[in-house]
Amino acid sequence: MSLTKVELRHLRSFIVLGDELHFSRAAAALRVAQPALSQQIRRLETALGFRLFDRTSRKVELTPAGVSFLDHVRRLFLELDRAAQTGQHIASGKTGTLTVGYVQTAMVTVLPTIVRRFRERQPDVRVLLRELSSIPQIEGLRRGEIDVAIVSGTPGDEDIASFEVWRDPLVALVPPAHPASRRRSVSVSALATDPFIMFPRSQTPHVYDQIVSLCRKSGFEPTIAQEAQSWHLIAELVGAGMGVSVAPSSVRRYRVARVRYVPLRPTDSLSTMICYRRAEASIVAKLFVETARELV
Repeated sequence: MSLTKVELRHLRSFIVLGDELHFSRAAAALRVAQPALSQQIRRLETALGFRLFDRTSRKVELTPAGVSFLDHVRRLFLELDRAAQTGQHIASGKTGTLTVGYVQTAMVTVLPTIVRRFRERQPDVRVLLRELSSIPQIEGLRRGEIDVAIVSGTPGDEDIASFEVWRDPLVALVPPAHPASRRRSVSVSALATDPFIMFPRSQTPHVYDQIVSLCRKSGFEPTIAQEAQSWHLIAELVGAGMGVSVAPSSVRRYRVARVRYVPLRPTDSLSTMICYRRAEASIVAKLFVETARELV
């Protein structure tokens, strides 16, 4: 019998006999017949190529090689138990790694609360956060690089499930000298002659299309003078006098100087959605989604 054919039961029998140093007591503890135990030990010794025990009519003793082997086998079983426990925890979502993608505004609205509650429930799960625009998040979700995506707008993909976790009223971002800055609310048409600062459509098509649609409903096509990759940068550019924008009201939390945030009339809002793979979501992803649903 080769070493690769050694069964765990042979090793367990060896541990018990190594503890008892008595075949009858070891057989009773293992609930096997004494001849069967003797046969298991002989097979194990044959596979190993050395004796584990010195046997006489009066006593059974471990050989020096047997003492060393017993120590290693004990550690082997400890590692097997740990491996089984780790596997059980991963299968149940108690441990593992969760990668969450998010748009910038999620960090100043819903994300901290969801992550805090999730970590209270699953303290042994490692949570990795990645700030990305909506399209890169959805692409990462499809490739399995992200477990959960928090995006602006509905992804429009049959393989990806989503639900709304936040609805942010839209506001006009204007510099202090702009006529709209002194109003309590403003129609998008008040921005018709201003250059717009926008996200690239390739990164956030839902946001881009929603803002352009608002402008068209108000009777004008926005002149896009500048593109930027974050709401914070868009607000900074507005403050620098580069143009105006329409953004979710949570952008005001960046506290950018020389920017006024004026509510739109009629009101409109931008939805923040949690997205996950419909058929292949991991256990930890499902637990995160459940936590988010409870907080909506």
